[in-house]
Amino acid sequence: MHVNLANIYAELMRKYGDNHTITYSVPPSYLTRLVGARESANKIVFVYKEDRSGGITTTTPTKLLLKPERRSPNTDLDLTGSPLKDDCIVDAIADLSLDLNIVNRNPWKPDEEYHRGMPADKARAIICTESFQQADGQGSVWFLCDGSDFGHTLLLQYEYHPTHFSRGIVSYSGVMPAYMVSSQSLVRQHGLSAGAQLETYIENNYQINPHMTILCSWSTPAPLPLLINLSGCNVLLNQAFRVGDCGPLTEDFMNQLRILAYIREDIVSYHNDERVGVQREPVYRCGSGIDMDELRESINKTMTEVSGFTDVFTDGHAEYDIEEVVQRAKLRRLMDLTDKLWELLKSCSCYKDLKLAFNILFQCAVRCNIVNTPTNKNRLAEIIANLANSRLAMPCLSGTEPLELLLEIGLEKVHKDYEFIFTESKICSISLLKGSSESVTSDIIDGSSTNDLSKLRKSLHNAMRGDAPGGGGGGGIRKTLLHNTAGGKQTGANYQNGDLSGFKNSNFNEKESMLQISKLFQIHCTLEHLLMIHVNLNLPNVYADVCTQLLNKQPRLVESIDDNLSDVAGIQLSAHYVREHLDGKDPHTRQITMKSQNKYRENTTTFYFNLENICPPELAKCFQSDDKELVKERTYHCWLYRKIRTLK
Repeated sequence: MHVNLANIYAELMRKYGDNHTITYSVPPSYLTRLVGARESANKIVFVYKEDRSGGITTTTPTKLLLKPERRSPNTDLDLTGSPLKDDCIVDAIADLSLDLNIVNRNPWKPDEEYHRGMPADKARAIICTESFQQADGQGSVWFLCDGSDFGHTLLLQYEYHPTHFSRGIVSYSGVMPAYMVSSQSLVRQHGLSAGAQLETYIENNYQINPHMTILCSWSTPAPLPLLINLSGCNVLLNQAFRVGDCGPLTEDFMNQLRILAYIREDIVSYHNDERVGVQREPVYRCGSGIDMDELRESINKTMTEVSGFTDVFTDGHAEYDIEEVVQRAKLRRLMDLTDKLWELLKSCSCYKDLKLAFNILFQCAVRCNIVNTPTNKNRLAEIIANLANSRLAMPCLSGTEPLELLLEIGLEKVHKDYEFIFTESKICSISLLKGSSESVTSDIIDGSSTNDLSKLRKSLHNAMRGDAPGGGGGGGIRKTLLHNTAGGKQTGANYQNGDLSGFKNSNFNEKESMLQISKLFQIHCTLEHLLMIHVNLNLPNVYADVCTQLLNKQPRLVESIDDNLSDVAGIQLSAHYVREHLDGKDPHTRQITMKSQNKYRENTTTFYFNLENICPPELAKCFQSDDKELVKERTYHCWLYRKIRTLK
């Protein structure tokens, strides 16, 4: 299908490429909105003119102003004051444009501002040529028009099909008050074919805020369909979270994720350089800095103080909303030793200080009477326990081992933070927070763990026999769990000392650590989506279902976290949850597609309504004068897409 359309694209380029811009790609954003996903799912050939003589103008969508905002019958004119005095604050004016340079708020893409249309007559002349219509292919060719004709034609479509003749047209219908959108007028404009039955597809999109919309969709064969149906519709809550928009309530947790991602990046970067022969000292760039004497005292105090049995004394029957639980999580008392050490060690200002801090920690473990015994299952906890019980000589960390130990305890501590939030708010189980990532991680490291297990069994077997693996006599080396050879470092995903299973200073795995950070980012995004629902809709009954939908998905792999990283979620909800919130409100956008067909002819009419203009400024010039014809009620920009399909 696409190969034949590519041939048509090549032929159009040969004939009209000198005077027109012709592309073979996905449709532009405004075309997709106007005709719907069914008509724009595949690549198209798009013919238009392009003007890059001027830079892209920073504009905002045209908002339709209401008449009472312009003229009010009860307005008292205050003519006092000096005409030379301007009360406007200049700094405030300058600040208005700052946000426009950071995030593109327009409904169109920046490159689409260069699009220009051709006169509709010229586009029709190309379509009506015999060579164009007899081309062999399958797919749609679209022509962008300038809308200067009487019908405000914006787009013309010619669809190649082996058995049908099909053409479409998109035109601008002007502005219309919301109350005038009725099923009677739409059915009359559609025009039923003789003996055809009407089928209507409706999508109403309610905008809660720029990052949150509710899509209500349904289909009906009724001759006069209901245009608002909040009882039997399918509801999809669409939300977008951007890391740069993280609020004060959750930014501490996001900053922890950033630190973990930075540490992992530095570890991987160091080992990549090491593999190609670049020798350098590892980098640690996440700490704010702490005096080493103060750090030594804090470590001693942390390891010798007695931890309480409970976090805080709370009423087990007390109910907290999710915002309150997040606030409590920020202030919760840490119980495990390595969780407390994470808070201390991450403050080190550089790699040298971090390495020194671990030496202080190991010295304290050897000399002090540790009261706060670590209970976490990580490598640092094992080292501390073995040092305290005199079962291990004090290790000397090298390379990225300090970073790897810090990363491991940080991953565990941050996961506990989210466990506290989701379990205390009673919306999710711990198994749901762990399930997806653990299964994937086990698949990835299954081969290496099986390998290590076989080596470990062989090591224990040789230790009991005292023989060498090759079957030699008494020359064998005794290999135990505490044995660690001085062999070279492995390359690849596992960066560990030694080629035999033994006592290692760290258990860093590149793929596993990326999956753990990706899972934590998925959990944080789920928390952000829940907070958006809580603040804007207050639907506590859906939280458990939302968690199940979002956390059961495979996490998107995240190697780095910056302000532009975003997460988009589509959440299925029952209609009765949102009925009260949407009742009596006009949708922000409406797309109503009516289809009728008989044996020989198929009529499709799509009505698209939007409270703001979705076309780039140059394309919208032909109908901006219609903004003058405004009334008191909320007003839509309206577009009409007609498509007729007949047998050849």
